[in-house]
Amino acid sequence: MRGFAALAVIAVHISMNYTRIPGVNLLALLDVFIYIAAHFAVPVFIFISGWVLAARYAGDYPIREFYRRRAKTILIPYLFFTALYLMVNVEGAIGFAGVPTPDAVAEALLLGTAAYHLWFFALIIQLYLLYPLIARGYDRLDRVGAGLFLLFSLLIIQVLWNAGAHLAGAFAGTEWYTVLIRLFPSHLFYFVLGIHVARHTDRSRSMLRSLPGAGVLAAASGGALLLGGIWMASVIISGSLTSTTLAVFCIYRLLEPLYYVPVIAALVLAAWRLEETVGRPAALSRSFGEHSYGIYLIHPLIIAAGASIWASLTGLSWADWLTYPVLFLGTAVVSYGVVRGVSGVPYAGYLFGESRVRRGPGQSGGV
Repeated sequence: MRGFAALAVIAVHISMNYTRIPGVNLLALLDVFIYIAAHFAVPVFIFISGWVLAARYAGDYPIREFYRRRAKTILIPYLFFTALYLMVNVEGAIGFAGVPTPDAVAEALLLGTAAYHLWFFALIIQLYLLYPLIARGYDRLDRVGAGLFLLFSLLIIQVLWNAGAHLAGAFAGTEWYTVLIRLFPSHLFYFVLGIHVARHTDRSRSMLRSLPGAGVLAAASGGALLLGGIWMASVIISGSLTSTTLAVFCIYRLLEPLYYVPVIAALVLAAWRLEETVGRPAALSRSFGEHSYGIYLIHPLIIAAGASIWASLTGLSWADWLTYPVLFLGTAVVSYGVVRGVSGVPYAGYLFGESRVRRGPGQSGGV
């Protein structure tokens, strides 16, 4: 599932360059559709995080050890790559961005603004910090049969929160949206949904396996067509995504869970099917997923460097059709190769949040 989500992240960050296409044409509209449809990536990552944490940490467990492991997994990579992306520009052509000011450093650390993908860390750190309280609250309600009621309530709260973030950004200033969309209520439903699945694994497995796979896929595809179609229509009418009206943003926030939940169900079913198979495709998908954290961290560097090399070799730009599939495949392959290769270097695993890292000479044991 992490591998599917990582590919979706790459698709989002490749297709977002439709803004560099002059005018609205078929290529730009296709990129808009992919950009919107692939946005399930972060909800899937959040769902997986809730699922894995709840499966690993249930009942009584040492809180100090929990926070120590989470800090090692998230803080070292976040600090390193924040510093890197503050100095290396990855939007457009790759290049040196200069020495950041103290204000820029503080903003980057608090909001994840050093690069366009690091906002995820500002969000997941909050969920990690609050996990013991969130899990305890869920368990207490679940014991009295109110677990599903909690999920439904969080869904409503999340939708209202995200729509409210757009309203605040429109009327009180864009900085309000920047902050509110990074606070944990914006994705709390998906996190608790993961906890719910972990607490009721057998029941969830039975329920999902009872659903027709074609029906789940049709629901996910229908959600993609609905949301992607709304944005494509909006871009045609307004001339660009940035000119889209506030109403479209709010409608999108109201409808997005109806798309993301079926996608999560479809990916769970797909992952189970792959898990039951043997052979190179299943092994490759599993390996890609195992290295997805590092792929997430470095892929903007690969995209920016790849775009510069591609333009210099071919003369093609983001306005050309061939650029997008070439850079998507190239980014996926090179990111995976780099992370897998570097993971064998002593201590390098710490930079990519690996659960196992190769020790230095004279040391033994794993992390």
